[in-house]
Amino acid sequence: MKIQKGFSHYGQEIGILVNASVSPRVPGDAGHAASFGYPVQYQITGTSFMDMVEGAPDAREKLIRAARTLKNAGCRGIVADCGLMSLYQNDVAREVGIPFVGASLIQIPIVWHMVGCNGTIGIITGHSDFLKPCHLCSSGWTDEIPLAIEGMQTCAHFHEIVICGGMNLNTSQMCDEVVDAALALKRHYADLKAVILECSNLATYSRAVAEAIELPVFDTISAANLLQYGLCPPQYI
Repeated sequence: MKIQKGFSHYGQEIGILVNASVSPRVPGDAGHAASFGYPVQYQITGTSFMDMVEGAPDAREKLIRAARTLKNAGCRGIVADCGLMSLYQNDVAREVGIPFVGASLIQIPIVWHMVGCNGTIGIITGHSDFLKPCHLCSSGWTDEIPLAIEGMQTCAHFHEIVICGGMNLNTSQMCDEVVDAALALKRHYADLKAVILECSNLATYSRAVAEAIELPVFDTISAANLLQYGLCPPQYI
């Protein structure tokens, strides 16, 4: 076993970049450490959600600086908590020099090939007006992959908790809203093959969504698990 040297603390392979917030997080959400079956380390970016919508040089530098802090602490891979950090997918990975998952959206090309490069991939996003082609393209999407995008911004409880920063999260109510969004996708797109949850606050409800629509569901945690597997595969012999 190879032991890393030169760090103040050990045991984490994955670092998580998060925007500062005080809204409640529950298991399944990338902002809750119990969502992972392995140790993770958090780093607040100093950016805001709106910084990720259009992007700015200052936001880019803050993300890179925060990612380097995680690397310098011994993390060998980094995952973004906010799906719109995908805008800087390539910048962070290139500048910091370790694997970076800027969003669950990075799974779009993988899922597309999983389903035989046919049909439609559904995306459930926190706000459909904020998720732009630049975020999708930075994640590896090309216009040959048909997408159906469903936003959560008009869902009352999601709007209260995630968009407005409310404190009284009702997981049953939130689950119902996410499932309803997925069912709307399936109702409107007969060729729907899979769903990717863009917003990391939604991953808690992936199982309920998968059971409701009877299709594969992917999220921030599935992307993080893929990265963790690559960094530390199981030892079989």
